[in-house]
Amino acid sequence: MISPPSTTLPYYMIVGIFATGAHYITLLLLSLVLPALIATLLGAIVGTVVSYQGNKRWTFTKARPSDTYQWLRFSITALVYNGTNLALMAFLLEHWPQRLWLMQVITTCALTLITYQINQYWSFRHESIKS
Repeated sequence: MISPPSTTLPYYMIVGIFATGAHYITLLLLSLVLPALIATLLGAIVGTVVSYQGNKRWTFTKARPSDTYQWLRFSITALVYNGTNLALMAFLLEHWPQRLWLMQVITTCALTLITYQINQYWSFRHESIKS
């Protein structure tokens, strides 16, 4: 069950706008020379790096200090997000191939709140550091 949004959600959304922008710009540029699914996958990777840095430094600043496990948890979440993004894009583009941008917006919106919850409660756990 998804819990109510916390005060970090607006920050997450702003970081998401920048990460999505990086994803979409990369998709736009690469779709000129690569197949759409490859372009969106590479765009998603660029967006993931932007998202991690923004969320680590701004959204979830009260989380435990960055460590290998935090990056690993975020990477696993991003891998699932990007895999789901790719699967949804493949499905949607099969039915509406002329609607690349609309299909990407649909997948982004569908996955955003789910990944917020995962990142808030798992990737950037709010727990005290054990001495």
